[in-house]
Amino acid sequence: MVEQRSISIVSSSNEAFVPHLATLFRSLLTTKQTHTTFHFYVIDDNISLHSKFLLNRTVGEYDARISYVTIDPTEFAGAVESDRIPKTAYYRISIPNLLKETKRAIYMDCDMISLEDIEGLWEVDLGDKLLGAVEDAGFHNRLEKMGIESETDLYFNSGLMVMDLEKWREEKITEQVLAFIENNPEKLRFHDQDALNAILHDRWLELDPRWNAQTYMMLQEVEHPTIQGQLKWDEARENPAVIHFCGHAKPWNADSNHPFKEQYFDIREKTFFPIKNKPSYSKD
Repeated sequence: MVEQRSISIVSSSNEAFVPHLATLFRSLLTTKQTHTTFHFYVIDDNISLHSKFLLNRTVGEYDARISYVTIDPTEFAGAVESDRIPKTAYYRISIPNLLKETKRAIYMDCDMISLEDIEGLWEVDLGDKLLGAVEDAGFHNRLEKMGIESETDLYFNSGLMVMDLEKWREEKITEQVLAFIENNPEKLRFHDQDALNAILHDRWLELDPRWNAQTYMMLQEVEHPTIQGQLKWDEARENPAVIHFCGHAKPWNADSNHPFKEQYFDIREKTFFPIKNKPSYSKD
């Protein structure tokens, strides 16, 4: 008899991103194994009751449940934000303190879809690391530019993180990251991601890029600086597990040229969030 397994997934959303969050949840639920249950935690940035109702209906036919958690926004009053990255993005920093009884969680951005059972990611051995993540595909040399001394220049993308919540709480990582945000606003070009890397550099496990297949990689807009890294990218592009529509090529933008835009809409159409103005794409 196969043992039941419960996986904790955390995302943060405002009203505008709930349809994309529903699409992510649907993709996770339709690729999971039968013995796996999901507990979704949604950090609620003023999501309407109607949207919560539709989101609950989306997951209701599966073995899953949603808990909505709220955050004190004054913690992030001084956080730098932009049109592309709202203050909601910072809320992931507080996950360990929001889920005090939870030992491990996977954080996922709303602009993702899962193409594969995520159990392999849940079971990854972090060893003495505080989280598992995928290297950011932008190669911005951020640690050096922020003046952070580190053993390596590896910089992770915070859109997907396997988090050891117990270790975060023990070492007060959330408090350290919040202090960095408060004291170094001029350094935060990439907002919460810069702050997380500033505190957690050299303390994270590098995951295969197929678990966070970022737009730069999928569109071949940059080359990896190492041969080994480029080979991993090539393999991930051929067989991605989680697509991350980060940056400009989001499928709901009319000018998107992302190769998985149609898969996004295929999944979205099976949620309870209708597509009012689906962009039309050429097949060139």
